[in-house]
Amino acid sequence: MMVNHLSNHFVNVPQPGHERSNRASSFSRMLSDAQQDCDRLTTSVVYLRTENTLYSGSLGGTQTVYAEYTPDSTNEDPVARIRGNNHDGEFDFICHINDIDPANASYAEMCALFGHLQKTGQIPSEAYLHQHLNVLPFGTNTGDVTQKMNYITAIDKLTTSQMFSEPNRAVARILLKLYQNFMDTKKENLS
Repeated sequence: MMVNHLSNHFVNVPQPGHERSNRASSFSRMLSDAQQDCDRLTTSVVYLRTENTLYSGSLGGTQTVYAEYTPDSTNEDPVARIRGNNHDGEFDFICHINDIDPANASYAEMCALFGHLQKTGQIPSEAYLHQHLNVLPFGTNTGDVTQKMNYITAIDKLTTSQMFSEPNRAVARILLKLYQNFMDTKKENLS
């Protein structure tokens, strides 16, 4: 890692006649700058799954999401603690699963929702025929894991996109139906 940082720094090579100490000083400054760059890097925390875990994963290792039921969570009002790392550092917040709107949710919230739907047996059995069933179908832009996006529209576009394989479009159709059913059930419960 340090080698990459070192290669990005410009080094003033002393002209003939300059003292050897200038070269050592420049190299010392370069090492110091590289160490400071490394010190600014965040470390990823891996959370081990427990019986309350809804989701544990990462996006390329730089962004992580861990969601678990809170002690005050109930069947009628499932509550999740969602934490991890995004591009800006650590995040940690509480979310009521029934308040998640896939048309205006963060990826972190979608992870908690997907995990909840798995734990409560709401994912249809045919979904498990697909090896790559996850929170979102392959090709969906997640952006920053705490940024709200319209995942219903994003997934809907993937159901017909010729840029992706038929199995990926099938997963998109399954997830779209799953999240739409969740939203419809919420509406029915409100009326």
